[in-house]
Parts: sequence; C-alpha cells; structure tokens
Amino acid sequence: MLFVAKVDGAEQNIPNSSFIGAEYQLIAARLDDLQKTLTDIKLAMKEERATTEGKLPDELNLLQHAIFDKLTTLQNQSNKMVIEQIANTTAEQSRKEIQKLASKEDLALFKVDPGLYFRSISTRSCKEETSNRTGEFLIQPIQNDEPFLGYCEQTAFGGGWLVFQYRYDGSVDFYRNWTEYRDGFGSMDGEFWLGLEHLHRLTSSRKHELLVELTDFDGNYKYARYDEFAIGSEEEQYPLEKLGSYTGTAGDSLYDHEGLQFSTKDQDNAYWDHATEWKGGWWFVILKNVDSRNVTV
Repeated sequence: MLFVAKVDGAEQNIPNSSFIGAEYQLIAARLDDLQKTLTDIKLAMKEERATTEGKLPDELNLLQHAIFDKLTTLQNQSNKMVIEQIANTTAEQSRKEIQKLASKEDLALFKVDPGLYFRSISTRSCKEETSNRTGEFLIQPIQNDEPFLGYCEQTAFGGGWLVFQYRYDGSVDFYRNWTEYRDGFGSMDGEFWLGLEHLHRLTSSRKHELLVELTDFDGNYKYARYDEFAIGSEEEQYPLEKLGSYTGTAGDSLYDHEGLQFSTKDQDNAYWDHATEWKGGWWFVILKNVDSRNVTV
C-alpha cells in the first residue's frame, strides 16, 4: 500500500507498512475516545437544557404571580386613596355649603338633642378652623352644645380670633335689653354683638385671650391684648370673670373692670344706670372709661 503525501510540492514514499498499521490503530483509538467524550458532552448539554427549560416556566409563573400581586396591591391602595379623597372632599364641601347658608334664623334648624354632635360641619374654635379663612363658621365648643354662627378673624395677630363685637358706622342700635345682649343681635355682614351666653360657654370650656382693636375715622389704629379672658354665667350676671395681663398701644382701659357684672338698660348691675347714660350694655364702673359704642373685639 502506498501512501503519498505531498509536502512543499514534492512527493514522499513511506516504505514501512508495519509502522503505518500501528499508527493507524493509535489514531483510531484516540478518535473513539474523542467520539465518546463528544457524545457525553452532548448528552450533558441536553440534560441541562431540559432541566433549564423545565425550570423556566416555573420561574416565569412565579414572576407573573408576583407582578399580579403587586399590581393588585397598588390598585387597592389607589382605590383607597380615591375613596378617602372623595369622602374628605364631600365632607368639606358639605360643611362649607352648610356654613355658607347658615344665618341667625337658619340656626333654628340646628337645635340639638343631647348627644348630637356637629363636628363634621362645625369647629370647636376659630383657632381650629382648618381653612384659615376669615368669615362665618358654625362653632360648637363642646359636645352636646348647640352650635352657633360665629365670625372668625384669621389675619390679625396670627388669626384664630372669634369676633364677639363689631362696630364701625353706627348702623346698628346697641341700646338693647338684657335678653338681646344675652342672645346676640345684629348681622355678621355688618355690625353685631355675638351674645353673652355664647361668650360664657366658650370661655368656660377652655382658656381664651381678648383682643380689642380700635380704628378712628382717620385710619389711626390701636389695640389692647389680654392674655386671659373669661365671662361668668347668667346666674352671676355675666361678670368679667378673668382678665389677664395687658399688652398693646391703646392703654389698659379695662384694668379695673375685672370682676364687674354686665349691665343693660333694663338690668343695671353698676348701681349708676350707665347703660342708659351711654346707650349700650357693658361691664360698667362708676367712672366710665371704655365706650362700647366704638369698640371692636
């Protein structure tokens, strides 16, 4: 048998046939080993691929469930937020509409039974009114109290003030009797007196301050502020029960009024008939030094 190999364009004769046979057997054995190794590798790859393909659907399934659960949670949270927003908006809108429609006459509709609470449409005080808006609001200082219409001033000295007397042009007659000063009179669209009974209920439920603001017709402004203020009950003749320390620019004209009872033209508690003389009700002393006809508090 002649094997011819061509190297660099030349022919070579391989004369030893026994040597060639031994080499052939060695090469054949090595090819068998390589074939077996290749078969094992292919088999291993096939098994690994089958295992991977088997795991992949499970992993995809788990991922799908995880995504679905997350979306469900987000949807529930979104629905809850929307519901809460609608509920809050509805309550706030209802409260504002009721307050907008309320007036002294309308409050007859709000006569309450013991236990009835108007917190959803009223506020305990002007300081707790969340809108921080100056205007009319229903005030209910404590539970079981009948709510009343009050005017909140939210600009002066940080806001949170309930106006109980407002006078500026003399359009409302303040020469009134005891019952009118007890229950209140006038209109919050103009001049008014809130009412002694409201003041008593308010100031007896928690600590209050007093702010008196005075402005003359030339625009000159002065004020008096007291860090405590309380009015007694009707049985006590609505005395100026507490009057704290004074600060301001108007002068401490109320310094000797603390403890005095309220007087009107038909209920003189000052023993000098000052209500008739000054044409209005007040906590009078013998020497009158505050004219309630021109005071806004």
